[in-house]
Amino acid sequence: MVPVPPFSVKMDITDVLYLTYLVPEKRLRPAVPGTIPFAMTYEGNTFISLVVFHNLNVRTSFFPFVRFNYDQINVRTYIRDPVTGQTAVFFLHSGITSRVVSFITRLLKIPWPAMSLTIGAAYENDTVKNYSAEGDWAGEVHIHTGDDTGRDHDYAPFRDIKGATEFLTTPTVGFYAASGGVIRFEVEHASVMPSGSDAASVRFPMLEALGYVTRAELQHPHSALITPHAFFRVMLPPRLITV
Repeated sequence: MVPVPPFSVKMDITDVLYLTYLVPEKRLRPAVPGTIPFAMTYEGNTFISLVVFHNLNVRTSFFPFVRFNYDQINVRTYIRDPVTGQTAVFFLHSGITSRVVSFITRLLKIPWPAMSLTIGAAYENDTVKNYSAEGDWAGEVHIHTGDDTGRDHDYAPFRDIKGATEFLTTPTVGFYAASGGVIRFEVEHASVMPSGSDAASVRFPMLEALGYVTRAELQHPHSALITPHAFFRVMLPPRLITV
């Protein structure tokens, strides 16, 4: 195989929802290599997040005039990077609405199957008033949240929304499972300042089928954080490391 020279992919992401659950660590351990520790555990539980967003103006460093727009869902947990020891993201599953990009990423050993998704969001002074995501990905996907202004939200084990935001949104290294090890890639992104939201209704059959989150638990997330905009730069190609 001809080596792929280093390049980067830049993108604007909008209407970003971090919908996070605390679940028993043992549910996720079969999907994460046993030699990789979770970044945080709390009373035998660890975190799993649905991250839902629009990708806009996705362009590569070697061909910046060709751009793609698509929607995406990532199902992820949080681990210790075996290279640096810092908090990193481990992607359990990802889906996108572009079949073309799905094909391209498959060539780079990044498993992003195609799916359907429609996202809608309304804001007032950068604070979300309502958010919805509807689509089909191994079953009917339905997510609806509303404004939680004035509610006293418990972000334990974090002190407050700032602590939750720092842990859930700042990692700059990602991993996927792969034959012979894990695929590792790095990203650059600006800090985000999300607002809290209240999950009113969630349906995500994939999480139930995989045994990650029960139907009842889906209605009671640890947190729902939403930010209107962020910028990402992904360093490619990813590399395989043994663990």
